[in-house]
Amino acid sequence: MSKLHQTLLTASVALLGLNGCGGADLPEEEPVITQQGMELAIPLPIPACAGALDSDGDGVCNLVETLLGTNPNNPDTDGDRLNDYAESFGFGGGLDLTALGANARRKDIFIEADYYPGQQPTQAMLNRVITAFSKAPVSNPDGSTGITLHIVVDQQIAAADADLDLNPVWTDFDVIKGKYFAANRAPYFHYMLFAHRYAGGNSSGISRGIPAHDFVVTLGFAAGITELQLAGTVMHELGHNIGLRHGGTDDANFKPNYLSIMNYEYQFYGFGIGGLNNVLDYSRVQVASFNELSVNEVSGFAPVAPTTEADLAKISGLRFNDAQVTGNASTNIDFNNNGGIEAATYSRDFNRNGVANVFPASQNDWLALAYDGGGQIGFATSGLTQDLGRQDLFLVAPEKMEPCLTVPERDAR
Repeated sequence: MSKLHQTLLTASVALLGLNGCGGADLPEEEPVITQQGMELAIPLPIPACAGALDSDGDGVCNLVETLLGTNPNNPDTDGDRLNDYAESFGFGGGLDLTALGANARRKDIFIEADYYPGQQPTQAMLNRVITAFSKAPVSNPDGSTGITLHIVVDQQIAAADADLDLNPVWTDFDVIKGKYFAANRAPYFHYMLFAHRYAGGNSSGISRGIPAHDFVVTLGFAAGITELQLAGTVMHELGHNIGLRHGGTDDANFKPNYLSIMNYEYQFYGFGIGGLNNVLDYSRVQVASFNELSVNEVSGFAPVAPTTEADLAKISGLRFNDAQVTGNASTNIDFNNNGGIEAATYSRDFNRNGVANVFPASQNDWLALAYDGGGQIGFATSGLTQDLGRQDLFLVAPEKMEPCLTVPERDAR
């Protein structure tokens, strides 16, 4: 337990004693037990809360919640599906989220990453994704902006267990997961595996449904993969795990007005944002509907409130039909990449399906994330409702997932 929380507990005990809500003496400190480098969290109930009112049933009484700044009427103050007790005081079974940096007043996402021999992810690569989440336009109860992404690189898969073709993908994946993923992490952590390939193809990865608990990054077969491409794939597959589809709200890929790394155009490249290139990002803007039969380069994209033209102007590095164009996302966009701005409207097949499409307005991805892991994250502790606010656990069921971005055969090794 952190010194801060020990202090808060001591203070709460004193207040509870003064108010007649519980005993004024804390039990003697128990010896610290460690497992995988984490302190064993204190068990429920919190000693300071014995007999005290706990309106939301999350194991943290109202008085302690007031001291912590959490909501006594909401077991998940920050809305990340990890309840306030688990994020403030850890949890039993050898797992302590507080020791890993969890914060009940700021959104957290936890991932365990295991890897095949020769595929250990570098911290620099992971930091690209961690930084993207830290800069997310997401508000938190503590007044901060962003999401804290915790990627715990855990262990290398033994060569004998490193199946070079996960086929069927989830059947073979579960053999590895059952051996290497700690069960006590399951209610809180996504599980990511850096593997070779799956289903005999050249797909860069796949998520176990949308939203989901598990995903694989399968670029071990590919030659010359860069740090940016690998990071982009990690963020893309994680995006599926937290509720995003290839078109944001649907599976329509290559939508020109969907400025997100979930769009295949950007998975390996990212964007230019705020003067920086190759920035990984989900869509942080809403762009109006776009008609392939009426492409107007002068007008470019139109914002949908609260997005403004100024917001669009910050985004560059736009890509259409596998080519990057100059300019930003506001006006004067060279959609056909011919080096000039066409005055007359024209048609263009952006998603390569041979049919003229009207793409609906795009969403702000960061405000549409689903943190429950397809119903598998957030259920280990009391006080969390199982009503996820949608009819089905999955927006896309695991068996309906299509392979993600395919690497050209020439790049396979």
